[in-house]
Amino acid sequence: DFSTNFIPHAILKIHLRRKKLLPAAERRCHMSLLLMEQDADFLKLTNEIFTRQLAANHTLNNMLTDRARQKMYQDVKYNIDFLYTALCLEDDGIYARYARWLYQLLTPLMTGCSRESLRDIMTEHYELIRTCMSKTLSYEKHDRLHRLLNGAIKATAEECDAGPPAPSSAPVKYEKEVTRYLDCLLQSDTEGALALVTGCVKEGIPLDDVCSDIVAEAMRRVGELWHLHLISVDMEHYCTSVTQMALSQFYPLIFGQPRKGKTVLIACVGSELHEIGARMIADLFEYSGWDSIYLGAAVPVETLLSAAEKYQPDLIALSVTMPQHLPLCRNAVEQLREKFPKPKIAVGGNAFTDTKIWKSWNVDIYTEDAKALVQWADNTL
Repeated sequence: DFSTNFIPHAILKIHLRRKKLLPAAERRCHMSLLLMEQDADFLKLTNEIFTRQLAANHTLNNMLTDRARQKMYQDVKYNIDFLYTALCLEDDGIYARYARWLYQLLTPLMTGCSRESLRDIMTEHYELIRTCMSKTLSYEKHDRLHRLLNGAIKATAEECDAGPPAPSSAPVKYEKEVTRYLDCLLQSDTEGALALVTGCVKEGIPLDDVCSDIVAEAMRRVGELWHLHLISVDMEHYCTSVTQMALSQFYPLIFGQPRKGKTVLIACVGSELHEIGARMIADLFEYSGWDSIYLGAAVPVETLLSAAEKYQPDLIALSVTMPQHLPLCRNAVEQLREKFPKPKIAVGGNAFTDTKIWKSWNVDIYTEDAKALVQWADNTL
C-alpha cells in the first residue's frame, strides 16, 4: 500500500525512482484520528494543493489506490490544519514549532535523503502552499500567511543546520524507577509494569509522585520514541493501556480519601483523543479529596457546557494535546466564562508547551503537570 506522510510530490518522485515505498501507515493511522473540521476557505486550499501534487506526477496519480489517495489527502489536510490554527490564534510560533517537529519526524523516515535535501523538499511544499493560497484564500489573510510560511521555512532551515537533537541532560527525580517502568512497557511485560508501580508506593514514594514524576515521565518518553519511529503506534497504544491499568490498582486508595466538598470537571476538548493526562488529573484530584467529574476524550463544547450547568464545579480543567484543537479550547473557555463566571478555569496539555498563548485567554491557571494543578487548586480554593 502506498503511503505519503504529508510528503509533497518531490519526495514521492525520489521514492519512485528508488522503487521504495515509504511505510508509514502506523503514523498515519494515529494522525488521521486527529483531523479537525476545516474552515471552508482552507478546505479549498487543501483541495488545490492535493490536486496540484497529483497533476505534477502522472505516474503517481495512476498508481495510487483509492485508499492511498485518501491517506495522501489526509496528510495535506493535517499540514493545513496547523496553518489555520496558527492564523486563527494569531500565534506565529505554532507553525514554526510544527515545522521543526515535522522535520524531526521525517528525518529518520527519509533514510536515503540528506538533511539538506529534506530541508529543500519541505521548503518546496511550503512554497506550493504559498502559490495555492493566492488562488483560494481572501487577500486580507495573505500577509499573515506569508509570515507564517516564512517562519516555517526559517525554522526548517535552522533545524537542518542544528543537526540531530542532543539527548536531554536534565536530571530526573526518579530516573531509576522511570527507566525500569519504561523497560517493562517496551518488553510488553504487563505484570512487571503493574508490580513496579505498586512497589513504588509500598516503598514510600507518594502516589502523586508516582503518577506525575514516574508514570507520566515514562509516557512522555514513549511519545518521543514513537516520534523517532523507534516504536510502532500499536506499542504506543499498549503502553497507554497498561498505564491506565497500573494506575487503576490504586482506585480503592484514591477514592477512599476524606472529601473536601469541592468538585472539578475535567475534559479533553473537541476531537482531542489523548486522554491519559486528563485521566491522571482526575485521579489525583480524587486522591486529594475532591469529587471529579471526568468527561473523557473528544468532548463537544455543548456537552461541556451542559455538564458545567449540571454539576456546578469549583474548577474546570481542560486538556489539549494537539495544537489543532486550541481554537476550540479557546472557544470553550469563552463560552464557559460567559455562562458560568464563578468556577476557576485551568488549561494544560502538550499543545501549550513553549507557548504563552494561554495568557491572552480568560483562564486562571496553566500548569505543566497534574500534581502542580492539584496543589494550586488546594491552595487557591
